[in-house]
Amino acid sequence: MGHCACDRPLEEDHGLFSGDRLLLWPPMLHTAAKLRTLAAESGLPSEITGDGACVIVHLGRAVDSEPFWTRVAARLTEEELDATRALIGTHRSPTIEEIPNIRSLRYLLAARDQRWFERVLVEGHLTCAFQPIVEATSRKVAGHEALLRARLPDGSVIAAAQLLGAARALGKLVALDVRARLVALEQLTRHRLPGIVFINFIPSAIYDPKTCLRQTWEAARRLGVEPGRIVFEVIETESLTNLRHVRDVLLAYRSEGFRVALDDIGSGYSSLLWLSDLQPDFLKIDRAIVRGCAEEAVKRAIIAKVTELAHAIGAAVVAEGVETEEDAQAARELGVDLMQGYLFGRPTILDHGEAPANT
Repeated sequence: MGHCACDRPLEEDHGLFSGDRLLLWPPMLHTAAKLRTLAAESGLPSEITGDGACVIVHLGRAVDSEPFWTRVAARLTEEELDATRALIGTHRSPTIEEIPNIRSLRYLLAARDQRWFERVLVEGHLTCAFQPIVEATSRKVAGHEALLRARLPDGSVIAAAQLLGAARALGKLVALDVRARLVALEQLTRHRLPGIVFINFIPSAIYDPKTCLRQTWEAARRLGVEPGRIVFEVIETESLTNLRHVRDVLLAYRSEGFRVALDDIGSGYSSLLWLSDLQPDFLKIDRAIVRGCAEEAVKRAIIAKVTELAHAIGAAVVAEGVETEEDAQAARELGVDLMQGYLFGRPTILDHGEAPANT
């Protein structure tokens, strides 16, 4: 049987941090000024080349440069991190040998954390935080959502957003997506979670459904997981720009007996046009629409219409982000089938022996 990117081991980046000068080619003058300001605030000397195209930050010892990296990650915009080219080198301009190491500043930031990222995947530090999903009418737990986390040996927990950000920057989103799905299946079995379990996935990380999802299907069979209990959910950061590919992925899941869900309906990238193309089993209404719906007529109208359309195609509706009794009551009256939010329970890592909510 063939192999794909899902099966490839992680590759190390060699030579990215072998110099003491950080060369930066920002897209705009104000980005260059910001970088020099951050260097000054961090106590690092900097300069700009004669043509004004390159900012050079003298890093010194690793411990001395840490505040600078922290400030860069926090204060540059997403666009600036992506557009700024960066190199840690030994001279005021790249040598021929160093040119292949020029990357985006975002990549360089993530690569600094590559050691913990690879340790997370290779040494098995991925885990899940489970959040209950309740029936709208009875409030009984119908299932849980498995939310990706990593817990390092020192007890610190890394959130999904940081894991996904590092994986994207390092080009290792496929490896993370595969492992995350497997961990969710393993954990729901270990903790004997009742009912349905929503597991997030990233369609763009699945190149060929039949090949890339093979490990997931094999794990479900090995663990004795009934496919009908598993709902694979397109994560909220996925833009779904390639509907044909997403449709193929969802059909592959369904062919094995799993169910599928679309997230963030009502805001962001989502579109009601997806319903006819993808025909999901579940729709999750975005928390921004649900929150405050008891007091806002427009939000109630959106929830009512989405629920009506979902039921027309045979899909169940989950209201996300329910935090107050008033919003829960309003969502129930508008016909949603399931609810999820802090009102019913926060995401909890169960490895320390905590029991999942069951009432």
